[in-house]
Amino acid sequence: MTTAAEQYGGSFTHRFKRSVMSFLHRHLPSRAYGHLYDAAFAGLRRSRRLAYGRFWLRAVVTGDSAARRRTEAIFKVMPYSLVGWRGLQVTYDTTSDTLERGIQGSLVECGVAQGGSAALMALVEQIAAHPRVLWLFDSFEGLPDPTADDFVDGATGTHIRPLPRGSCLGTVEQVSELLFAELGLPRDRIRLVKGWFQDTLVANRESVGPIALLRIDGDWYESVKSCLDILYDSVVPNGVVIIDDYTSCYGAQKAVDEFIANRRLVVTLIPDGRGGCHFTKPGAELAHAAHA
Repeated sequence: MTTAAEQYGGSFTHRFKRSVMSFLHRHLPSRAYGHLYDAAFAGLRRSRRLAYGRFWLRAVVTGDSAARRRTEAIFKVMPYSLVGWRGLQVTYDTTSDTLERGIQGSLVECGVAQGGSAALMALVEQIAAHPRVLWLFDSFEGLPDPTADDFVDGATGTHIRPLPRGSCLGTVEQVSELLFAELGLPRDRIRLVKGWFQDTLVANRESVGPIALLRIDGDWYESVKSCLDILYDSVVPNGVVIIDDYTSCYGAQKAVDEFIANRRLVVTLIPDGRGGCHFTKPGAELAHAAHA
C-alpha cells in the first residue's frame, strides 16, 4: 500500500538537493554552511521566478486572459513567499474557485511569514464581485520551537535544513509594507493579528465569523492542531481548507490525520505537488451521514 508520505512526497530533485545540503551541513562549519545556504537559496528563488515567466508567455501567446491574470499575480508575490509556484497556484485557484462559487465567509490565513500567500489571496479577493475580509494570523516572530509530536527519527520533516525557533520570520511592518504600500491593497478589508494561534484564534473567532477559505501554514503539530481545533467549525460547508505543510512537516501531517480521524471526516486530500494539500469541507448532508 502506498503511504500518504509517498503520495504527497517531494520530487527526486528536491530529495537530491536535500541530501546534498544535509551532507554539507554535517561537514561544514555552521557559519560557512549558513552563508552557502543563504546564497544558494536566494539564487534558487530568483531562477524559479524567472522560469515561472514561461507560463505568462504561454498565456500571452494563447490569448488566455484568465491565465495571464493568474501568472502575473503569482509572479508579483513570489519574492515574498517560501511556498513555491505550485503552492501559490493552488492558493490562487482555490481562492478564485471559492469566490466564484459564492461560498460565504471570510478568507483566513494562519501563518503569514513574509506575506506572499496573503498578498495573493488579497489580489484575488480584490477583483471578486463580492469582496471579503482577509484575516491574517501570525506570531510575526517566526516559528515557535517544535515539540515531540513533530519528530520522526530525529527529523521534523523534509526541509533542506532544520527550522529552529524564529525561522520563516516576517514582521508586521514587512507584511504591512507589502500589502498596503507596494500593492496598494485596502486596509479596511485586511486584519493583521499578532500573537500565538492558541491565544489569538480564540479571542478573534467570533469576529472572524464564518470562513469560506482557511489556509494553514503553521508547520508544527501544535500550531496546525490549534488552527483546526479552533477554526474548522467556522468553515462553512463546501468551504476549503489548505494545509501548506502536509508532508513537508511531519507534525503537520500528524495533526491533520488525527483531526480527520477523530472527526470521522469524509474528505479527499488533493496534493499540490510540493508537499501541501487542500480539501473541501463536506456539505451538511454528507457531514450528517458520516456522524450517523
